[in-house]
Amino acid sequence: MFFGVDIVSNYSTFFKQVQRTPDDIFIYSGEKALSYKDVFESSLKLASHLYQQGIGKDTRVVVMLPNSPEMIYTWLALSRLEAMIIPVNVNYKSLALRYIIDDSSATSVIYHADNEEDVLNATNILTSLEVMIGFGEFKNNDTISFEDYKEKPLFGGPYNPEDSDTNVMFYSGAATGPAKYAKYSNRMIYKNTNDYLSAVMLKPSDVVFSEFPLTHFIGYVAVMNAVVNAGASVAICNVENEEELKQTLQISQPTYMVAEPAYIAQLNEKERSFLPESLQYAITGGGRLKKEIHEAFTEKHNIPVFKIYGMIEAGPLLTVNTNTDKPTSIGTTLSNISIVLKDGDKFMIEEQTGEICVISSIMTEDLHKILSDRFRNGWYHTGDLGRLDPEGYLYFVDRKAYVINVRGFEVYPEQVELELMKHPMVHDVVVVGVPKDEHSESIHAHIIQEEGKRPSEEELLAFLEKALPRYQIPEKFIYVNHFPKSPTGKVVRQALK
Repeated sequence: MFFGVDIVSNYSTFFKQVQRTPDDIFIYSGEKALSYKDVFESSLKLASHLYQQGIGKDTRVVVMLPNSPEMIYTWLALSRLEAMIIPVNVNYKSLALRYIIDDSSATSVIYHADNEEDVLNATNILTSLEVMIGFGEFKNNDTISFEDYKEKPLFGGPYNPEDSDTNVMFYSGAATGPAKYAKYSNRMIYKNTNDYLSAVMLKPSDVVFSEFPLTHFIGYVAVMNAVVNAGASVAICNVENEEELKQTLQISQPTYMVAEPAYIAQLNEKERSFLPESLQYAITGGGRLKKEIHEAFTEKHNIPVFKIYGMIEAGPLLTVNTNTDKPTSIGTTLSNISIVLKDGDKFMIEEQTGEICVISSIMTEDLHKILSDRFRNGWYHTGDLGRLDPEGYLYFVDRKAYVINVRGFEVYPEQVELELMKHPMVHDVVVVGVPKDEHSESIHAHIIQEEGKRPSEEELLAFLEKALPRYQIPEKFIYVNHFPKSPTGKVVRQALK
């Protein structure tokens, strides 16, 4: 036990919650229903195990675990040890993982056996790595068993963190350039979590089902930390295992679902019975939820979809939209965050499109140094384009890097994609600009057709001419079976050029 619970940190909040409601359920997973006390004891046993491997205050630890109780034990154990957590998506391959381990100066890795090959390939030339801990049926002889924690005593070492101590180090997925990182302190994560809760307002009686990876900043803040700070419950499992998924949903009866846009699209193709009647709200972020997918989900399931907008280097959560009257908006800013739209140094007015620029009290000094070229007069230029309505609601337009120059006209790919998606034979589409000459680009539309149906080029041209000016109509239509995607599930547009 420890008594320094006045520290502004989410672990301190967890400790207080254990004292208040030890028998309330914290985690649902498959057949398991684990109380706050159960999780507390498992996390302290794991803390003892990790401490014996040399992991302690300020140790940098890469965590590559799927959504599972063990992921939450690890988060709490490392927080208790005052270590620095570096969460990594389980879909990352060896090159991306090697870059993160090397760049972060991590000395320890905690991974699932399913990822062992990539972990070993990533670490075989790194000399800084000292400890590898594996969960599941791993084969590497140098790896220490995660599950040995079960035989350990509860960790009783000191807990004397500072508000300014780094809690987590997030890395971006490098979809639009070199991977970026941002470090967040105990105070920053605590504040961002509670600012998010002031918008979403979770109650202790709520259960949050998360398809979103807990290693993503949205899963980390808007699920794990938010559930703890609200004294609520979380439901997690391997969503690809249908039996485990149905079991988890049946036993937990979630009221919220936090899911990636791609998962919401998948749910549109499933029966209503797949989701429990208890579900009241869906929350998504980390990518664009296309308007037609949003509308189809809401109509089919009668569940409103809230949206989160953020980025690892600037918040990480920046805006939340819970206003069902403005379903396409990404919301209004959280407290201590200011957003304006700019064109270079010029501020844009309402309903004009401009680059989303942010000032946040959470941004760290090291981030200012790393991304100094993106800061102008104190504003961080995100590279995202948006517009604001008269009530201050923000709408995402596109990535600045994706805008296509057609003879001096700016074409936003999403506008073209929205129109093409209305065609009954188009299942999905990605629009990119391909260099044509030194002054202009050509618009190419990469299309996944509906099964057994393929519109002719003439049909598509005639269809688009009714809705778009000529300069926005693609010059080429390319049929594909799938889109290249990053480990985090985002389309890699550069690969289509």
